[in-house]
Amino acid sequence: MRYRSGQLITLAVVAMVLVAAWAGATDEQCQECHGSADQVAAAAEAFELKLPPEKAARLVVPAMATGSVHEGMACVDCHPRAEEIPHPSDLLAGNPCATCHEDAVAAVNTSVHRDPRGGSDLVAPCWGCHGAHDVRRKTEAGSSVGAFRIADRCLSCHVQKEYLSGVHGHAVQQAGLDVAATCASCHGSHDILSSRDIGSRTKRRNVSFTCGKCHGRIADTYRTSVHGAAITKDDNPDVPTCVDCHEPHGTRDPNQASFRVSSPTMCARCHADSALMAKYGLSTKVFSTYVADFHGTTAQLFQAVSPDAPLNQAVCYDCHGVHDIASIRGVGQEQINARMLERCQACHLNAEASFFTAWTGHYEPSRDKYPMIYWVNFFYKLVIPGTVGFFILYIALDWWARRRGRGHGHGGAA
Repeated sequence: MRYRSGQLITLAVVAMVLVAAWAGATDEQCQECHGSADQVAAAAEAFELKLPPEKAARLVVPAMATGSVHEGMACVDCHPRAEEIPHPSDLLAGNPCATCHEDAVAAVNTSVHRDPRGGSDLVAPCWGCHGAHDVRRKTEAGSSVGAFRIADRCLSCHVQKEYLSGVHGHAVQQAGLDVAATCASCHGSHDILSSRDIGSRTKRRNVSFTCGKCHGRIADTYRTSVHGAAITKDDNPDVPTCVDCHEPHGTRDPNQASFRVSSPTMCARCHADSALMAKYGLSTKVFSTYVADFHGTTAQLFQAVSPDAPLNQAVCYDCHGVHDIASIRGVGQEQINARMLERCQACHLNAEASFFTAWTGHYEPSRDKYPMIYWVNFFYKLVIPGTVGFFILYIALDWWARRRGRGHGHGGAA
């Protein structure tokens, strides 16, 4: 009796299946069915099943990669029920990683990726991040959770693609600096928590400690400032953390001209908020008075016209400091004046103690503060409208008189 080639393949598959069921499946026998889409289809036909090509392609399983941390393990070590022929419908149910990595699964079950039922069916399965048959140590170049590739893993579910263009993402992806911050550097790996959780690395009061893992001296300075002390000691939700000024994912290089030019607007998000400033007895005029003077007006023009051009005028942090911003409350006027003079001399080299006395600070002149300027402004508020109004009235009366005179002249001639 003669057989066609297709029938021979089917008989071979059936024979292999029977042998595997009797002796226990080996990796080579698994690959006889799962090595290619044609082999998957042939195996299905042995059980009188017809698989569409796309489903057959999904059932192709590559062999364990050389160099994988699991190299040497058999298929059935992770998929013990694969020895059942035909395979049970729930073969892939459960998490095979939990057998050896109970500690990692337990850590994930404390995170935002936890199994809602507390089991091992995780929202982000182990192989979703680490891969399946080619798991590498994170220090290896080909690792899917190494610095270069971890963003691709996270961004397959999350939408914060601005990380790739931020200073950290650019350092990792473009400059090859694997020491720069990745998603896991800030959020953690297995134990990722929501920013609302008290122990989260991204909770507001914890952000400076997270950033401080790389930026230690700056974080220490920030926590002694008026902003940092308020959130570290009192958990004040109103003060800015690192990511309020530097953005969490699309972090800009603060040395760029565009960062400097836009920094007054950044400060204004809080200091021009009347409701927020009223809580602390602070003036909301700090931004409006700044943009009204020479420094601020120039900064606004640069931001509107040439945001990438270097700005040589003072912005907020030139005077108030960057991470070491201090409150003037409880500080003597002499100390304030000394520090102001030091700040002014950074640009105005010959400035003396009287230099900044001509500046009204962030105050609007009033009868009590800078009264001379107040009364001069008051005088001009009266004189200028009065003068303009007088000439408008004069021109209107002159026009009316001339028109009336021409009317009388025509009447007499008639």
